[in-house]
Order: sequence, then structure tokens, then C-alpha cells
Amino acid sequence: MVKSSEEDSSNTTEIIVAIVQYSLCSSTMLLANKVALTYLPLPSVVSCLQIVFATFAVLGLKYGNVVTVDDIEWRKVKPYAIYILAFVSAIFANMQALNASNVETVIVFRSCTPLATSIIEYYLMNRALPSMRSLVAMLTIAVGAFMYCSNDSQMLLEGYGAYSWVSLYFVLITFEMTYGKQLTRDVKMDSPTWGPVLYQNMLAIVPMMALGASKGEMDQALPALMEVPFSGMLVLLFSCITGTMIGYTGWKCRGLVSATTFTLVGVVNKFLTILLNVIIWEKHSTPFGLMAVCCCLLAGSFYQQAPLRPVVDAEREKDDEIALMHKASSTV
Repeated sequence: MVKSSEEDSSNTTEIIVAIVQYSLCSSTMLLANKVALTYLPLPSVVSCLQIVFATFAVLGLKYGNVVTVDDIEWRKVKPYAIYILAFVSAIFANMQALNASNVETVIVFRSCTPLATSIIEYYLMNRALPSMRSLVAMLTIAVGAFMYCSNDSQMLLEGYGAYSWVSLYFVLITFEMTYGKQLTRDVKMDSPTWGPVLYQNMLAIVPMMALGASKGEMDQALPALMEVPFSGMLVLLFSCITGTMIGYTGWKCRGLVSATTFTLVGVVNKFLTILLNVIIWEKHSTPFGLMAVCCCLLAGSFYQQAPLRPVVDAEREKDDEIALMHKASSTV
């Protein structure tokens, strides 16, 4: 049976703590980004600042002998490069999907990804299919997302471009989630958490800058940064620190749970953020829309992670075959 060492030895308390830490960082990151973009309305530039900060922060921890971080090795870079390609491509597809449709449409498609990852895990990653309880929970989240988005703001999905970009985003985010989990199993790191944080951020710098350049944001970066006040710089710094922590808590959580569970946690976090936005920012929402969001959050609490399927040991299987051959020959 193929398992990551972290998932193999984890307990329920450790998993819950990891999920809570990741959820807190994820929610804080969304709020930090929302405020940061009011000071520097260039998403690609903000993302570049965050990943460059995270890279140097982890390197500082490494060479300051604070934490153990893996050295840069080509055999590890290659598999992570594939992940980064999917990661940056998903960001680009998300931007294009938002241009062709709207946020609500993307939320609905994103909410269906746990169903897709559960199927991939069954066929390719030796994970059992979800129980009926978990399947109902995932379907309820998908239906609840559709109810919220179609009620509070009409979904917009018109034309071939809208379908193609939002579908591509769905495929890329599903691949990113399952492949990311596979990395925690196949690529052995001295530090199974800080190592991936360094590789992810370091390898994402150039693609993210290229993405920003394609949107014309890099040419505006320096003049825009010069106009950011001191308070805005503090907000940007806070978002960079939070970005580093979400990398750590995200890879920690990913190593402890299945790809489907990690994907589901990400989806539930989005609905938690929607609920917090309604409370904090007084965003107008109908009672039916709020009920749909609460339904998604409640459904998420009923999900149970599917176990890994037992695999017959190869040697035992070979011995059984030899025994059957001997029995057949003796009968003859």
C-alpha cells in the first residue's frame, strides 16, 4: 500500500488542527488580499510580491538554521515544475473565466471539484470511493453552491468562451489538487512541509511574472508601488507573511488528508468567507442565499474521508500463484 509517511502516522486531533490552521490562514489571506488590492490594484504584482517574500523567508529560515529545508535538487524540481505549471495555468484560466462569465459561475464549478478528485483518487491513487454519507455531503455542497449563486446573483454562462474557460479551470484545479497530493507521496523531502513551500514559491516566480506581463501589469508595478502609502505597505507585508503561512499550513494539511478532503476544505473555506463577508462587510444577500451557504457549511461537516484500499502484497500474491500451480500439477 502506498501512503505518505505523514498520513500514515497522523491522528484525528492532528488532522483537525491542520485543517483549522489552514482554514484560518485561508480566510485571513482572502481578507488581506482584498485590502491589499485597494492599495495596489494589480493582482499579478501582489501575487509576485507574496511568492518572492515567501521564497526569501523560507531561505532565511533555512540558512539561519531555524528549520530544515530541502536543498534545490533537479530530481525534485522536475515533478514540482509540472505542479507549478498547473497552478499558474489555473490562475490564468480563472482570470479568463471571470472575464467570460462571473464569480458565481466559477464558484459553482469549483464546488464540483471534490466529486472529480474522489473519482481520480479511486482509479489512480488507491483510495476507496466515498461512502454514501460523504457522497451526499459533496452533492449537497454542489447543489447549495448552485442555489446560492443562482439566487443571489444570476450565473452568467453565455457563449463558447465562457464554457471553455470555466471548464478548463475545473480540469486544471482538479489536476492540481490530485497531483499535489501525489507529490507528497512520491517526492521524498527532508522537510515534508517547508520543502514544498520553498519549491512551490521559488518555481512560481518566473511564471507568475510572465502572467503579470501578459496582462500588462508589470509595466505599472514600480509607479504603482511608489504611490502606496505606509499603511498600504504594512498591509502588503501582512499579506506576504500570511501567504507564507498559508503555504506552510496548506502543504501540512495536504500531507495529512486525501486530495478530496483537501479540495473539500478549500471549497468550504470559500463559503465560510462568503458568510463572513455578509457579516463584516454588510454585503446584501437574501435569506435564501444565506440558507444555501449555511447548508454548504453544514454538509461539509458531514463529509468523511474515504480510506485507502487494501492492496494484496505482491510477494504473497506470487506465492499464492505458485501454490495453485503446484496444486494443479499434483492433481494431474
